[in-house]
Amino acid sequence: MEVHTGAFPAPEFAASADDVTHLTEPSNVLAVVFDFIYPRKHPKLTSMGFEIVGPVAEAVEKYEVFAAMTACEMRLE
Repeated sequence: MEVHTGAFPAPEFAASADDVTHLTEPSNVLAVVFDFIYPRKHPKLTSMGFEIVGPVAEAVEKYEVFAAMTACEMRLE
């Protein structure tokens, strides 16, 4: 994530001794976020409801996943 995002790890995440960063988002939200980071076709958000897209939009802003920001903004409109 550090290579493909603008703000990871975020300042509130202090690396532990084993360099594991614990993310606060639920796994279903992180799954969508990671789909935008991996080098493959991005997911379509049109079939996802607000209960997923809203938290995904917050997470991509938090971690600065630029590839996902516009897609989330368009879906939320």
